[in-house]
Amino acid sequence: MRKLVFALLVLPLFTACNQKELKQLREQNVQLTQMAQEKDSTIDDFVESFDVIAANLAIIKEKEQIISVSASENPTLGQKEQIVTDLGLVRDLLEENKAKLENLDKKLKNSWYQNSKLKKLVASLKTQIDEKDVSINALSEQIAQLSVEVDNLNGQVTELNGTVVALNTENDSKAQTIEEQITDLHTAHYVIGDIKELKTREVVTSSGGLLGIGATNKLNQKINPENFNTIDITQTTSIPVSGKKVSLVTSHPSDSYRFEGTEKEIEAITILNPDEFWKASKYLVVAVK
Repeated sequence: MRKLVFALLVLPLFTACNQKELKQLREQNVQLTQMAQEKDSTIDDFVESFDVIAANLAIIKEKEQIISVSASENPTLGQKEQIVTDLGLVRDLLEENKAKLENLDKKLKNSWYQNSKLKKLVASLKTQIDEKDVSINALSEQIAQLSVEVDNLNGQVTELNGTVVALNTENDSKAQTIEEQITDLHTAHYVIGDIKELKTREVVTSSGGLLGIGATNKLNQKINPENFNTIDITQTTSIPVSGKKVSLVTSHPSDSYRFEGTEKEIEAITILNPDEFWKASKYLVVAVK
């Protein structure tokens, strides 16, 4: 009976102790689960960063070989520009690796999960990056001369472009001048009217004679372009006129033209030899009656 009473007295205490231990175990289990998750997350972050760094190092190695080979083969201007561009890409990748590695190192130091293999891997990557930094710096010195050459060549190209533009401008100006000269050579002027009208318009002047009889008519030296029609002598070889009597006030070889029409009326002047007809003067004054 005494044993039963003792057991009844001790049982509540034993139960209370078990519940306390159970609670502690549950809390530890939750903590361990969180630590395991944090560990997995940390490892995932490390692996992702390692992959990026490794990929960058592979690209750097490939580009470094290409740059080194290209720089030693007397590259063209375009190849030199590509070398400088590739070197800039390599430097950017190298700086990205340094930043990622620094971030990894901080995470590893601040993490509760300390792993010797991860530390060794980070140290190995740092060594690789430092070695690449040294080799890229050496390569940069070699490429620096190429950059100077590229700048010099670009300056020469710019100067040549300026020269070409100046020459083009000069050629355009000369072409325009030549075109104007050709147009001027092919341009002639003519006017048709009776002598009285031509004098009134001051196209012709008279000299000599007595009271207008026996006077010589000639082209007024003070020419007013508005009194004349303009033609292209390479296109116009016939000038229409209308009169019973037609004469040329200006001087033109008689064998270089002929009058067309009937005995009662002349209808046109046909220019047989334009070069000879317009040789003495590019102005034609026709007097009609």
